[in-house]
Amino acid sequence: MKDGMIFPFKKTWRSRLDLEYLDETSARKVAARIDQSQSEDQTDHTAVGKKLKQFSDYASKETMGQVHAGGFLHHRIILKANGSRSSPMSLSNTERKKRINEAWFEHLQQFKTSSSNPVIQHRLVFTMSEAFHDKLVSAGLNPDVVLQSSLKTVLNRFQQRFHPKDSIGYAYGLHHDTDNLHAHVAICPRTANGAYVGLSMSRTRESGNKNQMTYLMRSFDRENRRWDKLLSDPEKLRQHLEKRLDADKIAIHPKIPVKQLESLRQEETLYATRLRHAYEGIQKLERELQKRRQAQRAVRFIRRVPLLLGRRKPKAVHTAEKVAGAIEKLSIREMQSLLFRMKQTYRDDHRIYSQRYGFITKPQTHAYHRTQPQSQGQRQVF
Repeated sequence: MKDGMIFPFKKTWRSRLDLEYLDETSARKVAARIDQSQSEDQTDHTAVGKKLKQFSDYASKETMGQVHAGGFLHHRIILKANGSRSSPMSLSNTERKKRINEAWFEHLQQFKTSSSNPVIQHRLVFTMSEAFHDKLVSAGLNPDVVLQSSLKTVLNRFQQRFHPKDSIGYAYGLHHDTDNLHAHVAICPRTANGAYVGLSMSRTRESGNKNQMTYLMRSFDRENRRWDKLLSDPEKLRQHLEKRLDADKIAIHPKIPVKQLESLRQEETLYATRLRHAYEGIQKLERELQKRRQAQRAVRFIRRVPLLLGRRKPKAVHTAEKVAGAIEKLSIREMQSLLFRMKQTYRDDHRIYSQRYGFITKPQTHAYHRTQPQSQGQRQVF
């Protein structure tokens, strides 16, 4: 689709597993940007890294430079040596990449091959067009979350189509360092049960290829059409978002600079007071939600300690903990839903205030825009 997400790149690697290219902040990626900048413009040394620093307000630490595992690899990296599990987000990015690398090769070594040059990984790039990106931002949606969600949906469909009752493994990272928001994906060439994962570009009787790439692109087109349909109907979009567990993360809201917030505190108009209270309320609820999530993870760990020591809990205690955990989970979801609704209301208030009084902020600060004109050559993916 012209104005949706596109799928322009695929490559198979046989030499090594390279997870550093998934991390937009890694030394390898930074060096590649420096080399490219020097080759294209020897006079502008200050341009290096500008695009990376200019990514929009919605991009956060949760997506910036982070490498994530999906499929069966996700379950492998959260397992500890003692049998317990850890949250992927509780691991540092370096530790996460290390665990993915170890799990990847441990898995491949289980399945011997006669090839002298076996496939180590398949590389894919999912790119979001600027038009579609800005359409999402205008609707108050986080493009990072949409791309991440669509990527997982498409790969899940791929798994169900070509490897039913099995699981594929992959790693990915979002990148904001070029003209278009995009995701680099590395797919493990073996499923959880050892079947070969092919990504052929064609289908012939002689080769037996299944043209998996065409299916992936069609699946992405299907996602594009789904999002286009939702974006064209605000009411359906709102209903869809309210049902999502990540509603609070996918919804974004305009940021107010410190100086402008100070000015709002000094104003005595109803609009200024309402806008300031809404903004501060969102910030407060976000902090409370983060604390509740951290506390929830801590409680889960404490409850697993007796099991790690080989002690079984009484059935009554185990049941009580499950009920308490379910109540806490429901409470967090209610907070997420409330935060989503607050962001929606705040966006309306922000728009009304901007139309009446204006803001000192730069226009479209929450959309992803290039910092300087770039040639077609700069649009390539490293």
